[in-house]
Amino acid sequence: MKTAVMTLVLMTAGLVTVAVTEEAAVPDPPEEVTIGEMSYWFAPVEFTHLDHTDLADDCTTCHHDQEPEDIGLCSDCHGLEYDPTEPEAPDLKMAYHQLCVGCHQQEEAPLACVDCHERKALPAGVELKEARQP
Repeated sequence: MKTAVMTLVLMTAGLVTVAVTEEAAVPDPPEEVTIGEMSYWFAPVEFTHLDHTDLADDCTTCHHDQEPEDIGLCSDCHGLEYDPTEPEAPDLKMAYHQLCVGCHQQEEAPLACVDCHERKALPAGVELKEARQP
């Protein structure tokens, strides 16, 4: 009986050690993240990552389907263009907007495009039409 109890104690201590070690493996989040240019009309978003991590339950609120010690970029799973072979995965721009706007609606945070994006100067005339072409 003493052997079984001692084994159980050692196993529990080992699991606690593993849990603490795994928790320690989570990298420190960056303070700010620039969400790259994906628009003709708006500048990249300077996302205050550190402020938002205080609002989220945990990393998986935004970094779904990823392990905490291996958090990658949104673009690791969401391509720039929609991939019909992955119909459940929205393209990168849609993934950002679904996540960000959805949370902003839920939390009654600002929703206007210019609340997050700085507006670029718009070209005029023929240049306006040509600006939209890749």
